Amino acid sequence: MDPSRRRSAARKWVVAFLVLAGLALPVSAASAGTIPDTKLGWSSCLWPAGKTITVAVDPAFPLPAGASDRLNEAIVRWDGVLRTSRRGGDVVRVGDGAGDIVVQYRALEGTDTSEVLGETYLERAGDAGFTTNIGVCPDRRPAAFGMQAVQIRIAPRNDWFTGDDNSTTNWQNCGGSTFRAFNPGLCTPTVDFGSTMTHELGHSLVFYHPQTLDQIDNIPVNRTDSASAQAKCVEASGEFPPQATMCSGQGQWRAEQRTLETWDIETMHRAYDQ
Repeated sequence: MDPSRRRSAARKWVVAFLVLAGLALPVSAASAGTIPDTKLGWSSCLWPAGKTITVAVDPAFPLPAGASDRLNEAIVRWDGVLRTSRRGGDVVRVGDGAGDIVVQYRALEGTDTSEVLGETYLERAGDAGFTTNIGVCPDRRPAAFGMQAVQIRIAPRNDWFTGDDNSTTNWQNCGGSTFRAFNPGLCTPTVDFGSTMTHELGHSLVFYHPQTLDQIDNIPVNRTDSASAQAKCVEASGEFPPQATMCSGQGQWRAEQRTLETWDIETMHRAYDQ
């Protein structure tokens, strides 16, 4: 079958980030090496070449304590890669209010479960409004649509971890039941704000989940030729530390997805080197 016919623009791939609780991990692992373009999460929607993409927090939905610094760090990580692309441009934080990307700490859509940590709402140039359906930006296709605006919603929760990078190692020890029993205060937060923010900013640049690519291609996520295996997502690799930021699930008491991995960086270059 012609792949262009198999991939209908009408399909709906929701841009959401989940927390993985009690996940049973498989044994298979991804192999290292250059990642094929067909296994990267680039799309046909791009911000204009050379553009300074501004990020602002909506003052009507301010971030919780400590989270503003984690947003700044996530911006710096993506900005550092975008600047090295052929299209250039940068990502910068501006004062609260208007921005190309507006971040809101507010309830997600009513159909979402408590496992959804954040969602990104996309608006292409000429669109009448926002959508969480990244399918409006067909996957692994040449640039065809310009981005106009993005909203990121982070779900209000009472278990966000907003500590700095130096504090994540000790917090991740909460994954052990004995450590949790002796450190109940430290271990009350179970999900990482920094990882979630970095992930959602990746969606604001219109990057897909590796797992979504596997759904589109009808490939099991733990198969060695899957996008999930190339991205070392936990479902394929069997471990949290190496998984790409853009993998769709965050483990409890895990903060590794604050850092961009090879799959994330190569996806950025495949998209923004056009």
